[in-house]
Amino acid sequence: MYEIGRLRFRPFERSDLYLMDRWEDRHDVTLYARGRPLVFKSMEENEREYEEYLKDKSKRRLIVEYLVDEKDIGIATYKDVGNEVRTADVGCYIGEQKYWNMGLGKEITLGLCEMLFYLQNYERLSAWSSSVNPRAHRVLEAMGFHLSGRARKSGYIMGRRVDWCMFDLLREEYIPKRREYLERYLSESQLKCYLEDFCTLGIQKP
Repeated sequence: MYEIGRLRFRPFERSDLYLMDRWEDRHDVTLYARGRPLVFKSMEENEREYEEYLKDKSKRRLIVEYLVDEKDIGIATYKDVGNEVRTADVGCYIGEQKYWNMGLGKEITLGLCEMLFYLQNYERLSAWSSSVNPRAHRVLEAMGFHLSGRARKSGYIMGRRVDWCMFDLLREEYIPKRREYLERYLSESQLKCYLEDFCTLGIQKP
């Protein structure tokens, strides 16, 4: 498990399938998570997908827990895309609507950046979102991601053709601003605790 600020990330287990089944059967969640609002799946489909997921060592799916309430609130993912430059595609959604508009999307993205850049030494992160999902764009841009590509009119959402937008962030862009992001999204006490955790592991204090 991995903790930062108000969040804990833990591996997705078979017993968590009921959460995904509940969250991804909602139109508003799937619209903001994937941009394809009618991609609903049965529990049987989710179980088959989970079996395939166990075989795919390049992809990790994590349950995000809100520590204040000790409640599972969403999913974060990353996938090693195997390029010459070590790159991961990242994504997340908050399935519990009660926890929307609390800044947690930025904290989840910060957690992914910390795990992948600072702990796993990735060189580049990428994320995709539809052109009609400005909320996702704001979260990514707040964490330093740049709009780097656009597949024009390659999607179809709610009666209209939309673009797919690709955002990316380089390790060399994130690391110099790392302390700034940590101070922006963690409270003083959370930051102190987080940095102390690194020290106990023998990791040099950033």
